[in-house]
Amino acid sequence: MLDELNKLKYHQKLLLTIALDKEPEQYTYFHFIINHDLSEKDSKVTFDILHALGDKREGIYQKGKYQEVIASLLGDNPSVSMDTFENALLHVNIDVNPIYLIKSLRDQYIQVDLCNYLLEETK
Repeated sequence: MLDELNKLKYHQKLLLTIALDKEPEQYTYFHFIINHDLSEKDSKVTFDILHALGDKREGIYQKGKYQEVIASLLGDNPSVSMDTFENALLHVNIDVNPIYLIKSLRDQYIQVDLCNYLLEETK
């Protein structure tokens, strides 16, 4: 019950951000979170996974730098791929279409280069 209340508060905060902006359509990731009923924790884990994959792509990945859960999901030498991203999400029970998630992140200007890289890989 407390988790649901916290999720509701998080969604309310996102909705206020969207509603009070002059360009609400720019918040594609926030819409994705609300539409898929994701929690703030889910959002943070998603960012942590992306951050780790981005570091791996740039050659600066260090397993000890990330939360233990992320490091265990990705292992010592993760590949930077949509499959790795999707498997990590599923491992933490975030069952969403990873392509739509990546597109929503990119369209909200979050990790744009990495998102484009992952999307190109799926073609």
